[in-house]
Amino acid sequence: MILSKLRWLPIATLLIATLLIGAFGSCIEAGAQEATESIVVSEKVGEPVVLRVGTKQSPPFAIKNSDGSWAGISIELWEHLAHELKLEYEFQELTLGEMLQGLEEGQLDAAVAAISVTSERLEHVDFCHPHYSTGLGIAISTRDHSSPWNVLKRIVSSRLLKIVAAMVLTVAVCGFLFWVFERKSNTSMFGGKRRQGLSMGIWWSIILLLGNKSIIPVSMMGRLLATLAMFASLIVLSILTGVITSVLTVGQLDVGINRSTDLHHVRVATVDASTSADYLRQRRIFFRAYESPRAAIGAVDSGNADAVVYDAALLKYLASDEFANRIDVLPVLFNVQEYAIALPRDSELRKRFNEELLRFRESDSWDELVYRYLGE
Repeated sequence: MILSKLRWLPIATLLIATLLIGAFGSCIEAGAQEATESIVVSEKVGEPVVLRVGTKQSPPFAIKNSDGSWAGISIELWEHLAHELKLEYEFQELTLGEMLQGLEEGQLDAAVAAISVTSERLEHVDFCHPHYSTGLGIAISTRDHSSPWNVLKRIVSSRLLKIVAAMVLTVAVCGFLFWVFERKSNTSMFGGKRRQGLSMGIWWSIILLLGNKSIIPVSMMGRLLATLAMFASLIVLSILTGVITSVLTVGQLDVGINRSTDLHHVRVATVDASTSADYLRQRRIFFRAYESPRAAIGAVDSGNADAVVYDAALLKYLASDEFANRIDVLPVLFNVQEYAIALPRDSELRKRFNEELLRFRESDSWDELVYRYLGE
């Protein structure tokens, strides 16, 4: 009996050993998997523990404070996501082109600012769900630009000053030529001292440019010059009348800007090398480009422009902050675009970000965040 039991002992021992090895292997595999999942970012996609996040100055979505810290709608959204997902990160200030290139080449793990989602960019990077829909807006001044002083400021514009300067130069040149051509043939008027002769020549030029035909030069060249001066007077007076009329008409249209099609009739300001400048150029709307949104809005505020076309969110931010009670943003939105967090292609963070982003956008905290920066 004992021998019979001992015969099964090796088999039982082997079976127990097999079960123990299998259980131990499962524990090791589970521990390794748990350890891998506990790492913030997977090694498989080559993302580091401390995420490298690109950003740029894009108020009110990304604002760099004087102490070097960052704030804004997109920045605070990122901070919320990083806190909820227990992510560590560091910001790097870059240009938009550098951010997109860094994501494509694997040098960045995310880019957060006012980055619009486009089909062209989707060929190189991924995006989270959009967190803000915006577009181009129109801002106008709340001040009364129909006062006599503001009308005078419009009339004395740089374009008018250039025309006046050209007229003065023309009068001086024609006066000198009259003196050269007439001083020998018409000694009664030009035969005196040089200063008197030049004064008489300038007087002739003024009279002829005003359309007076009573001046009759004696020399052949003088008569030819007088004929050219009379033709020039017609052109100059027509241009001068047109400039003053257009300036006064624009002043009357200040309150008539209600939609983007009205921009053809007013003085438009925007930012150089921007999507708004491209939009205006494509629609053949004349505009003056400024180096920054503040400079463009400042032109409207000072009466040097009638409307500024730029990103609606930024216009609202500046209108409620730096230009409060002086600039109004019209309730129109065109050329709509969406902002989102940009990620490298096939980033494993995308799904986790999207889930938390949707939860945050459905909360009151998101509404409070947007209201704090945009007042809406």
